[in-house]
Amino acid sequence: MTLRSQRLATLALMFVAIVPSGARSEPEEPRVQFVTPRRLATVVGPTIAEIRVVSPEGVAVSKVTLLVDGKPVGEKLAPPWTLPWDAGDGSTGHALVAIVGLSDGTELRGRTQTSRLTINETENVLLVNVYAIARDGAGKYVTDLSVSDFRIRENGKNEVIERFSAERRPLRIGIVLDTSLSMEGEKLKEAVSSAVEFLDILQPGDEGLVVGFSDEVTILQDLTSSRAELEKAIRAVEARGGTALYDAIFKASERLAEFEGRRVLVVLSDGRDEADNGLEPGSLHTREEAQERALRNEVMVFAIGLGRGLARDAHAFEENPTARATEMDFYGRQPLVSILRSLAETTGGTVAFSPGAGQLKKSFTRIADDLRHQYSLAYISDDGARDGAWREIKVEIGRPGVSVTNRKGYYAPSDLPARRSSTRLRP
Repeated sequence: MTLRSQRLATLALMFVAIVPSGARSEPEEPRVQFVTPRRLATVVGPTIAEIRVVSPEGVAVSKVTLLVDGKPVGEKLAPPWTLPWDAGDGSTGHALVAIVGLSDGTELRGRTQTSRLTINETENVLLVNVYAIARDGAGKYVTDLSVSDFRIRENGKNEVIERFSAERRPLRIGIVLDTSLSMEGEKLKEAVSSAVEFLDILQPGDEGLVVGFSDEVTILQDLTSSRAELEKAIRAVEARGGTALYDAIFKASERLAEFEGRRVLVVLSDGRDEADNGLEPGSLHTREEAQERALRNEVMVFAIGLGRGLARDAHAFEENPTARATEMDFYGRQPLVSILRSLAETTGGTVAFSPGAGQLKKSFTRIADDLRHQYSLAYISDDGARDGAWREIKVEIGRPGVSVTNRKGYYAPSDLPARRSSTRLRP
């Protein structure tokens, strides 16, 4: 053996003497860690959350509960700590929390956050989201459909549905209230009461805003998850001035565009868009501009028309929709019934008409039910052109006797500068 080899052997024996056989490393700190999904990962569709738990020495894990966006989706009482969940169509990220119950009565928690699906624009791929409400011939919701029951066509061409879910999606909802002088008294009182009750639809992960419109449009409460703040804003409305209906839809749609999730406006009005004097428009924007802004920002408009005359006109519309859709009043203006129907049906929402203030709660309840019964679908458009053109969407359901409500189309993205909307200045 060489001198170098003898020295190495001596050092090895010294190391064995210093570090006894079977010596253990320091115990890990108690913690909960998501193995999957990783933080800020993009996750879509049905998937599995894998959770690693390091419990305190001598303490066992009794239960692991998984929450997604504040809602419990599953629990396990024994390892492996893997729980299934549905990430949806990728249009929004999700907050995941693992709550670990320990045998000594204490808890550990771990958190992670997923990211929304982003499309690489250089690949010219466009994911189109569609929310659909299905009803049978009696008007009842159909809740047992699967992806195979749906067919989607864009501009007449069949598309492949890439994402499908019947699970509830987060809401970004604007409550848009007519506060013109014609709403003064019992109408406004009932509108406030009904809108406050409507807030019960909000769940963890949802946000709302409150908009009032008369001669001007005012955001009374910006997007918040606080029900108390939203209720406070609703109760603060006062009746005055004219009716800037189109400006309200335009401005609220602009505000919702900055946020992910289902974008919804619930619009209540008792009259057409007009100034306080009744002789000129109340808005700077036209109906077409308001509707286009909602469509471009993927906002669904759910409308409530209030008034005995409106309810009567709505009944006449249902009896003869073709004639009523093109009907004009003495001044050459389209009836409010037709306007609200167009705004709702084109954007994927629904419309309700209440003959009096006392029936408003029923109208709000109907819209809340519609929002609770939406299917979420998404497809990748075969048309990669970024031309800003209108593309028609047609959704069909294979089951006989079932009809569907969804937005009628969308505007493709465009690499060109946005077209400025025309405005009119009030004298």
